Amino acid sequence: MDNLLIKAKNIIAGKELKVIKNAGILIENGKISKIYEDISKIKISDNFKIIDAEGDTIIPGMIDCHNHLALDARLQNHLVKMNDCEAEQTIRALKTMKDDLYSGVTTARCCGDRFYIDVACRQAQKEGRIIGPRLIVSGIGMRSLHGHGYVGMPHCGPEEFRKTSRENIEKGVNFLKVFMTKVINATPFIYHFLTMEELNVVVTEAKSVGISTSCHCSGGQGLDACLTAGIDCLEHVYYITKKQIEQVKEKDRWVVYTPSYALNDELLFKFSPHDKDGSLREKEIICDCLSDAIKNELKFGIGTDGLHTGLAQEAIYISSLGAKNKDVLAGITTNAAKLCGIQNITGSITEGLEADLVILDGNPLEDIKALKRVKTVIQGGKKIL
Repeated sequence: MDNLLIKAKNIIAGKELKVIKNAGILIENGKISKIYEDISKIKISDNFKIIDAEGDTIIPGMIDCHNHLALDARLQNHLVKMNDCEAEQTIRALKTMKDDLYSGVTTARCCGDRFYIDVACRQAQKEGRIIGPRLIVSGIGMRSLHGHGYVGMPHCGPEEFRKTSRENIEKGVNFLKVFMTKVINATPFIYHFLTMEELNVVVTEAKSVGISTSCHCSGGQGLDACLTAGIDCLEHVYYITKKQIEQVKEKDRWVVYTPSYALNDELLFKFSPHDKDGSLREKEIICDCLSDAIKNELKFGIGTDGLHTGLAQEAIYISSLGAKNKDVLAGITTNAAKLCGIQNITGSITEGLEADLVILDGNPLEDIKALKRVKTVIQGGKKIL
């Protein structure tokens, strides 16, 4: 593995995302071995390759906190394609992983894929047999027989949820994922599809082996049930109320924002006419709810929910809803790593951590749109792009 020395105008370093100007990063054996705060004092050895990014900004490799490998929302009829055979879904997963890595996503948290594709891809990526982000996986997502979840598999009753939870754990997943509500509701009452007994079983099984839990939950009574059961992370929260925001903060739970499903009109027009019209009607309500959550500083990560290569755009949406640029950047780097439980491995430019880095044209702390201007991607000390 090549040892690298990278020089840059700005390095956004450490857990606090501090800007270091005219600095350098020394990479040895795939890890960050030294951060130089004064590039003029660096003694260059013949043993190091040099990347000159003096006019650019280096940030930690981005982390997509809500992804599905085989669900590709860029495609027409992407939801129906979740009924494709295992081979087709695997081929699609290999492409989305490569696309995401080239966009600057060096780690992805997979919130359910059929056939244990995410588990297999995690191992293959780790062994260097395929290219793509490092993967944090949940295996088979669990939905109710009558409920929402195109990616999840249907279950009915606590024992079915217990069985799949244990199968997921046997496969070595990092967390367990369930589906509670629809995505966009567009009805006065937010349907919820899991019982407290079903939720409690999943939480109990996860706690028994020290892993976390996650729930697809837009809001309503289903969100209340998740808080009561002890779900660790709430995905989407499009309809979260002020009272629920207080409870999430009090209980110190995580949320993951995926704003494109409410704000990206191009994506909405791929839905059925009913779902599209519902989403358009609900946009203002959802924006208000997400803005309230952001204003109250809930712990958050940001995800694409299958809109591959779109993490930068999701971050821009969160900024437009009121989040500070530094908090947005943390939501795809340092805080995202905490959510995934990998803050001691990656997620920040810190000596001793994996050299997962992205070189941008511009500083996202000043211009959040700089996240779209990816010039170089480095993963584990290896230059990818």
